[in-house]
Amino acid sequence: MFFLSASPVIVKEDDDAILPCSIGTNENIESMLFVWKKEGTVPLKQVFMYDDGTYSKGQDEEFKGRVSYFPEQLKHGNASIRMKKTRLEDKGNYTCSFPIMQPEIKIFHIELVVGAAPEPSVTNLNESSDWALLKCDVKGAYPEPTVEWWNSNNQTIPSEEPQVSKEGEHFYVTLKTTVKKTDYYRCVATQKEIHHQIYTEINVHLNEQTVIVKEGDDAILSCSPKTKESIESKPFSWTKEGPAGQKKVFLYDTSNNDLKGQDKQFKDRVSHFPEGLKHGDASITIKNTKVTDTGKYICSFPHLQPQRKAEIFLLVDALSGTGMIKAAVFSVVFGMIGVFVAV
Repeated sequence: MFFLSASPVIVKEDDDAILPCSIGTNENIESMLFVWKKEGTVPLKQVFMYDDGTYSKGQDEEFKGRVSYFPEQLKHGNASIRMKKTRLEDKGNYTCSFPIMQPEIKIFHIELVVGAAPEPSVTNLNESSDWALLKCDVKGAYPEPTVEWWNSNNQTIPSEEPQVSKEGEHFYVTLKTTVKKTDYYRCVATQKEIHHQIYTEINVHLNEQTVIVKEGDDAILSCSPKTKESIESKPFSWTKEGPAGQKKVFLYDTSNNDLKGQDKQFKDRVSHFPEGLKHGDASITIKNTKVTDTGKYICSFPHLQPQRKAEIFLLVDALSGTGMIKAAVFSVVFGMIGVFVAV
């Protein structure tokens, strides 16, 4: 008797699964007998049987109408089957056997792993000017996921104890966290057993201006020291924060528009207001905005004492202001003057 094991087959619930089985010699098996069974019960459940052109005799009720083979592949020794719309209860160990093969019986073993991997849903439950309470729900997962909140640097942040419940084979997990700074936050669900990870992201904006535009429109990001004095001879810069660090958006240096080092994402799309400089206006326009422009922008005057900066969050909405998740948005005014803080 010859035994052979294959790597596990991993699928998501409701997807089709192909369980491989081949005698490996390309020998025609159209006139042979092969049987698929599922282990774990006595007697074993019969999944599929092929016998010289006939099939499915004695098939267990739970597999009827859901299992098929590949007729054209039989001539090449391929006895694989397809299981349609897999269920969690389909998970387990299966055997594919050639019980009357000569000179020895061949039996192949394979494990089917079925997982349910729903996308997390995130909600901003409550907020103030300096904190936001976020909730993440993962509903109907299997196996039980590890759920975490991450910041934009992919670092795990402190959270409350997860609330876990179970209905049948499915797990339901709720995880809350309180955040106190503007950032992108992700609720991440990880299922190592099925090599799966998925996340949903939410933008939180605290204590800062927010500009909201539709994708494709121009956006004005406003910045001014509020003294109304001329800044024609004062350098200032605009940068965009993100997980990979700061991107240079725009640099003004002593009456020259110096774009050296400007990130390619913003080339030929950013301009300032030359006439506004004499009135202390360091605002910029980003043309033809894209969803990828969404993020936190910083306008800074490095040579002012003390140094000053303004922070503005730009939200570019691909769904005309209705579809994106918005959390803790305060002072939502298009083109509002940035509020400066000493650093």
